[in-house]
Amino acid sequence: MSEEQQHEGAHRESAPMAKALLGKVISHKIFGDRVIQWLLLGITFLLPLFFIPGTLVAPEFAKMFLLEVLVLFGIFAWSLGRLRDGKIEIPKSTLLGVALLLIIDFVISAGASPAPGVSFFGSGYDLGTVNTLIVLFLLMFLSSVIFTKRDRVLSLYIAFIFSSVLLMIYHLLRFFLGADFLTFDIFTNAVATPVGKWNDFASVVGALMVMSLSTSYFFPQNKTLRIPSIVIFIVGLFFLLLIDFTVLWYILGAFVLLLVSLSLYEGEMLHKEMKVAAHAEGREHAHKPAHRRLPGHLPKLATLLLVVSIIYISHLSTMTWGKDNVSLSSLIATSLHASPYSEVVLTPKTTFEVVKGTLTDSPLLGSGPNRFTSSFLLHKNSDMNKTPFWDTPFEFGLGRIPTYFSTTGVIGTVLWLAFVALLFLKARKTFRLFKKDRIAAYLAFSLFVLTLYFWSLAIFYLPNIAVFSLAFVFAGALVAFLEGEGIMSKLSFTLGIRSKTSFVLTPIVIIILIGVIASSVLLYRQTASLVAYRDAQLAVAANDVDKAEAALMHANSLSQRDLYLRSLSNVALVKLTRLAGAQLPTDQFQAQANKLIADARSTAEAAVTLDSTNFENYLQLGGVYDTLGSLGIQNTTEPARLNYEQALRLNPKSPRVLFVLARLEYLANDHAKAKEYLTRALIERPNYLEAVSFIVQLDLQDKNPEEASTVLKAAIAAEPTNFLLHFALGYLDYAKKDYTSAVAEFEGAVILNPVYADAKYFLGLTYSKLGRRQDAITQFTDVQTLNPGNKDVESILLNLKAARDPFAPPYVAPQQPVSDALKDLDKGATTKPASN
Repeated sequence: MSEEQQHEGAHRESAPMAKALLGKVISHKIFGDRVIQWLLLGITFLLPLFFIPGTLVAPEFAKMFLLEVLVLFGIFAWSLGRLRDGKIEIPKSTLLGVALLLIIDFVISAGASPAPGVSFFGSGYDLGTVNTLIVLFLLMFLSSVIFTKRDRVLSLYIAFIFSSVLLMIYHLLRFFLGADFLTFDIFTNAVATPVGKWNDFASVVGALMVMSLSTSYFFPQNKTLRIPSIVIFIVGLFFLLLIDFTVLWYILGAFVLLLVSLSLYEGEMLHKEMKVAAHAEGREHAHKPAHRRLPGHLPKLATLLLVVSIIYISHLSTMTWGKDNVSLSSLIATSLHASPYSEVVLTPKTTFEVVKGTLTDSPLLGSGPNRFTSSFLLHKNSDMNKTPFWDTPFEFGLGRIPTYFSTTGVIGTVLWLAFVALLFLKARKTFRLFKKDRIAAYLAFSLFVLTLYFWSLAIFYLPNIAVFSLAFVFAGALVAFLEGEGIMSKLSFTLGIRSKTSFVLTPIVIIILIGVIASSVLLYRQTASLVAYRDAQLAVAANDVDKAEAALMHANSLSQRDLYLRSLSNVALVKLTRLAGAQLPTDQFQAQANKLIADARSTAEAAVTLDSTNFENYLQLGGVYDTLGSLGIQNTTEPARLNYEQALRLNPKSPRVLFVLARLEYLANDHAKAKEYLTRALIERPNYLEAVSFIVQLDLQDKNPEEASTVLKAAIAAEPTNFLLHFALGYLDYAKKDYTSAVAEFEGAVILNPVYADAKYFLGLTYSKLGRRQDAITQFTDVQTLNPGNKDVESILLNLKAARDPFAPPYVAPQQPVSDALKDLDKGATTKPASN
């Protein structure tokens, strides 16, 4: 016998022994499909409800942690089960193949990303990272191999129904008992919900109504199902009207229209069959005309929801009538005591511009997973700076899927479009089951509709992790069910010693096992780092800098992030500033100062190294040099300028970065350059108060009040409701003795803020200059009420009532410089007493 034959024989003998040993080690009950099914049911039931009471752990992170733990254990159990059984069976689905290609594309794109750490892992619960997408697609894979039987799909439905019903009961109780009922120290307002955002709750309610309407349609005679379906519909419609989620009305309208169309189609088909049967039997058929026949085919509840959806989609709900200009939506909101709620998302136009710009810069692989913010800052339109969200770094575009177009490039875009198209193409396979039996038709149709429903939300909205995960669960369940019903075939691989595929698949399964273990360790480290960072935030709030520094160092040692490093740099700067005011011996002071300077600089530089595309990191590093310069250290202006300029290249339309550069140039005595940056900042955002205040004071220093007035007028045009801007412009007009213009601005400031004493003070003086003595007395009476005991105001009032000049002797007129009238622009609204 040859050596090769002996080697093969040894393998044959050892294989049964290894399999027997593996079978003893791996319990069938622990690592069987039934346990994986319960894990998936647990995800479906718990994810919308799960949270940790208190403010220590954010609900989003708690949900992500739960999802990753259960999915990783499910994959671990499935992999060991396949090794034990020596066989792998998966649905033969192109959809799963495209999902695998998407994972590969995400990994390659992340590897090519300028910040791989951000793309692969992010903060630990970002929905755009490779880590999250792998977990979600693994969830879909597990679902595709488990829900192959009808009873398993029904158990999935039961888990989702129970979870959704509990959510609705919870919010019904809060609606009737008040928002302070069962807050768990998290849900402290009427629109807070365990599932996530208020619109996420509406999304879950909408899915439950789709399932309920499908059930009612397919089993209209089942009294056991009819009453719960009606109750769910009524309560669900109540919440949909209460929340009024625009995107959801469109999605629900489309899917209810599909159900209504199916009802009309099946009703007409049944009518034709009855007609043919009657003709074959030689009897007359009671034929009704179409206009009388079709209404009888319509499902009542689904038709009602369709009508309501059309009213909201067509904006008929916002049309006003009557003398009070009441609209249907406002009337319903008032009747239901709806709490105001809205979410800020990018428009389709802005999302398209960002995606287009990113694909132009990086066509194949995009900007990298989880890096939409960088693309947004580079390609956003200046119009965004005119909104209250001018300094908001949006992490996602219009929807989850359109965002991935930007972060994964043309390749990812094509794959996502293919993935969505394949979901829609499942309709052909789904409707083939209508000929089998009614239960198969119901399960196939409801799975198909729910899958498209959740994926539609992912395309046109930003569902949180709980709702987004359901899209993957139901997509996998649809694939599994079609395979279980024989509509799709399956792939089967043997892992035995004689199987050629075992040489490839066995190592892959082992690698998956190792990956699961490694991911578990990574998950622990990320969780611990976020908890440590939370401790640091609490320490900062308590002004305990040393404790904050220790917590930040621990967080960064567990999972290095530029956020932690920037925070450490800030802590060092705070300690350095405190040290500058301390009375220490020179040598001791110098040693501590040198260490803090090195710490502040090194951590900021490490943040830049970790993510060289985050403008905040360059602002932090530039701020280090800026602070050192303010403490008297020489040669810090140029490195500060270089870092600020790099921040501007990464965020070219940021008024904040332009303002920082202007301040730096002012301190470097280059007033012309400072005004240039301020002018650019005001072009981007005309009502940027800090920049307005700064440039006006520079104009006054340069004895150019007309330019100062022009700046203030532009700011008022952009934000006409800002009383401080009106007051500042009025003060400039007053200083120029243009009392007619001044009185208009002061009156505007007083109308906008009736308790702003300074505006009333100068309005009274202006009235006096214009000879409106009684109006002046009225204003100074109000000032006296706001500042009781002010002797100067009492003296002015006495003079005015005696028809004397307000500043008649012995009173001396105030000499407040114009620049003081602008100081509140940096602070916001105040109601302080008038200055002397």
